[in-house]
Amino acid sequence: MAGMHALQKMIAARAQPARAFAAAGEFVEIEPDIFSVIVSFNATEARNLVANLTDLGVRNLPIKHKIIAFSDHGSPAPSANAAEGHKLWRDFYRAHGVEVVDGGAGISHLVLVERGIAGPGDIVINQDSHAPTVGAIGAFGTSLGGGRMMLYALGRYWIEVPQVVRVKLEGRLRPGVFGRDVALHVNGVLGQQGALGMGLEFAGSYVDEASMDMRFTLCNMGTEMGAVSSYIQPDARTLAWLQPRCKKPFTVFETDHDFAYESTHVIDVAAIEPQVAVPHACDDVKPVSVVAGRHIDQAYLGSCASGRLEDIATAAAMIKGRKVHPDVRLIVTPGSREVLMAATKAGYIDTLHEANAIVTNANCGACPGIHGGILAPGEVAISTSTRNNKGRMGRGAEIYLASPATVVASAIAGCIANPGDYL
Repeated sequence: MAGMHALQKMIAARAQPARAFAAAGEFVEIEPDIFSVIVSFNATEARNLVANLTDLGVRNLPIKHKIIAFSDHGSPAPSANAAEGHKLWRDFYRAHGVEVVDGGAGISHLVLVERGIAGPGDIVINQDSHAPTVGAIGAFGTSLGGGRMMLYALGRYWIEVPQVVRVKLEGRLRPGVFGRDVALHVNGVLGQQGALGMGLEFAGSYVDEASMDMRFTLCNMGTEMGAVSSYIQPDARTLAWLQPRCKKPFTVFETDHDFAYESTHVIDVAAIEPQVAVPHACDDVKPVSVVAGRHIDQAYLGSCASGRLEDIATAAAMIKGRKVHPDVRLIVTPGSREVLMAATKAGYIDTLHEANAIVTNANCGACPGIHGGILAPGEVAISTSTRNNKGRMGRGAEIYLASPATVVASAIAGCIANPGDYL
């Protein structure tokens, strides 16, 4: 019998009933450790859910103690319609005894790990597509492929055991190149279907030395390669980061030495220069030198991909003593309250304000195109957000994806610029 990957072992451990082995391609019924849901602005969806549960005779949600609701999309509400939807969802969850996290806490993927709600070895099912982010602590994070009603009514979910693609990142980055550049480069190499329906493991000497913030960035971008889950094997750095946060028991799973990966890609990060994904595809990635000089109207720093403290620290260091170009809006949206508070304490937020940046509360912000920086037709943005598909941040607009350093350099220059010129 072939060996198992750590992700496969997590599924076997949470299977109903538990089992010793789970092979790639099998469908296994599991009970998740966490079911993370969104307090949506969609009032119709809320009413339909209540009606469907009533038709099924479901009065009590069987895993309500494992459900946690986040107000991270469009929060605070940007319109009366959104406010109505938020209220209906909050009322629904509270009536069923589900915890509702306050609207200023931040993005679910960040808050789940920062507060120790998710730990290594957990299976985290998230309504949001960027659930693989939590793989940076050795958890199995996956987004719903339908089946939400099954979790509300039965507390169970069918999951296909994935095969796993391995990306080995070796070497050290040159000056001016950051973790988000690595993530974009990997996306360009593998493409949007490079890990379709599979797990995506990151390993190698670069990952061994990477900060937790950059590990989260790597795992987050697994979604854009079609991965159902991302994974980095927990090490001493992971456990040290978790120690003050995660107080519940957890299990660190290890991949068997004889596990056969679906494929392995080896990338020398020392050869990477600052990267930019051009409209309208995350995997259409080019060196910044190819697009340098392109006029921009907005620079956006935030999202679950790049809204962490290290990202804001980089931005503040680059823009200190400088100003945002008068023709550009630089919007900074921290990913969580913890990040916002730490950035405030460190003086980063004052530095950004002094440079004429716009700093918002912690939430998903403009990334999903709901509020906090919507683009007008014909406008161009450079952004650290997760996607740049057509219409993502505004109808008829263009989005270039880049690292926080490249975004801030561009905000200063008024056009897409190489961060090396400002470091």
